[in-house]
Amino acid sequence: MTMENLSRTTASGHTSDGSDEPLVSKSHTIETSSVVVNMDTLPRNGHCKHDSEPVEITETFGQFLTYCSETANKCKSSIQHRFKDAIFIASIIAYSVYIVFVIAYEATVSFWTVVDVVAVVLIVIYKFWGISNVVGHITTPLRALRKRHCVVSPKRQILAGRFFTAFLFVALGVYLVADLYDEPERLIPLGGLILFLVLMFVTSTAPTKVQWRAVLWGLLIQFIMGIIILRWPPGYKVCKLMGDGVAKFLSFTDFGSKFVFGEKTYTMHVVVFKILPVVVYFSAVVSILYYLGVMQFIIKGLAKLFEFTMNTTPVESFATAAHIFIGQVVSTVALKPFLRDLTLSELNAVMTSGFATVAGTVIAAYIEFGVPAEHVITASFMSAPAALAVSKLNWPETEVPTGEAKDVYVNLNVGNEHNIMEAASAGALTAIKLISYVTVNLIAFISLLAFVDYSLSFMGSRVGHPEFTFQFLCSYTFMPLALVMGVRWQDCGKVAELIGKKIFINEFLSFADLGTMIKNDEINDRSIVIATYILCGFGSIAAMGINLGAFTAADSSRRQDYAKGMLRAMVGGNVACFMTACVAGILYQGNPFENMAELNPNVTALFNSTSLNGTSLTPDIFNQSSLFNSSLAIGAT
Repeated sequence: MTMENLSRTTASGHTSDGSDEPLVSKSHTIETSSVVVNMDTLPRNGHCKHDSEPVEITETFGQFLTYCSETANKCKSSIQHRFKDAIFIASIIAYSVYIVFVIAYEATVSFWTVVDVVAVVLIVIYKFWGISNVVGHITTPLRALRKRHCVVSPKRQILAGRFFTAFLFVALGVYLVADLYDEPERLIPLGGLILFLVLMFVTSTAPTKVQWRAVLWGLLIQFIMGIIILRWPPGYKVCKLMGDGVAKFLSFTDFGSKFVFGEKTYTMHVVVFKILPVVVYFSAVVSILYYLGVMQFIIKGLAKLFEFTMNTTPVESFATAAHIFIGQVVSTVALKPFLRDLTLSELNAVMTSGFATVAGTVIAAYIEFGVPAEHVITASFMSAPAALAVSKLNWPETEVPTGEAKDVYVNLNVGNEHNIMEAASAGALTAIKLISYVTVNLIAFISLLAFVDYSLSFMGSRVGHPEFTFQFLCSYTFMPLALVMGVRWQDCGKVAELIGKKIFINEFLSFADLGTMIKNDEINDRSIVIATYILCGFGSIAAMGINLGAFTAADSSRRQDYAKGMLRAMVGGNVACFMTACVAGILYQGNPFENMAELNPNVTALFNSTSLNGTSLTPDIFNQSSLFNSSLAIGAT
């Protein structure tokens, strides 16, 4: 091949004339000189070999820079992690020193000192080891010893559990007999509790399949919580301090309202300028607690309690515990992966617990209406086990559940926020939907209620009864229901109106009316407490449509199942609230410190800072000096 042929060589390795001569190094004689051509040096893209050498050097240098960058990022991340740990440890040490100085300065604040110490210990354990890991190190050896020396057959374990349940019920019965002996009128709500249980059993979808363990333990947990809160003075003290603390915490919303709406004008309209901003503030706080993992820890703990005591499935237990803090619409996001595989009984339990409890953000608004904070908070907690009991009584399990606990709890993640500021902002923005929901519903339903009242009054005036209104109708329709829950007969009509508004309109308007009744001293303290437990739930007809839309949006494949069980779940949620009100009616005797004060005069002074008197921590929304006047204070006759 000559140089002329070489110039016609193609990139495919063939000559231009079609020969298959390979491109190898050959000697060619051109006149008198011999030229050696190394074909490997001829690049395929038309450049020389030496042009590719800088590319290889660049790639090697780039890889070196990438390695250095990754190493620097790892070092930076490690340093940041260590720095955060150092700040955390320094903060814990500083707070521990502060606690020591507090004890040295004021030894009488032992209760809050214990709370501080316990909180610090739990935070340290949660940060570095994890609560479950520490508990596992303690329980694992105990389980090993039990398996080695205390081998109990499953049959005996079941018998022991039944014996323990029967023992608790006998003890509860003896306590109630001794407690109600001098006040037989408190037997009325006990009869109402039995009546609700019988009604749920009669209307059950499968009475022979009822899981009585869930029903009985649901009642036991209710009574245990009720005794601790309503009858045990230390328990009432803790709950009262917690309620006053929440009320004080929510009062800081006024600073934001004053800045936005004006210091002199922010109270001109209570709902818009004072109540709804509380929802924004508390929603931001809840979002921060989710970012820190506090809410997940509490929800998981309550779910484990329900699952262990009531033998409910992980999904049912998780949903019920979550509904205490978040609404049913929000919970469908976390439950979305499991909705398709839920049995009808599990689905009913999930929906019933949503109707029986209220979200934490709405609880904040109810407290601002002037309702007793401690009872608003505990009502949602007490209604949660009642919701599981009612659901398992009214729609027993006839299928085989498939959910696993680890999958359910893992789905309750911390969130995608990068810091506390972003979490607070995200929580505040989330409240926009809730505020718009509350606002448009109040406008719509109050307007419709006014129209219905006018129509009924007009029809009644034509026969000589212009007082015939929606409230008048509800006061007579639900009066027996209020009576069997322990409401004083003189107040049954007014409480019945609240029940009617809760079911047919919404609970927000009912709590607003209850706050007005408290301000005007229209009902006594016992009726106030029972009404608070009655109204603490999303059990309205309007909520049915909202929840149906939320569940359908989460998983539309079970739309018919949602629609089929929605009415039954709404009724069951209301019945759970009514059962909680019955328990409150059985156990409530006024202020448990009243009798203690007779034995120890120092008790009154000790708890004076947290009593519901003129120095209440929560500013009244009706421009009064306190939530309750002196005649409505806890313990007044």
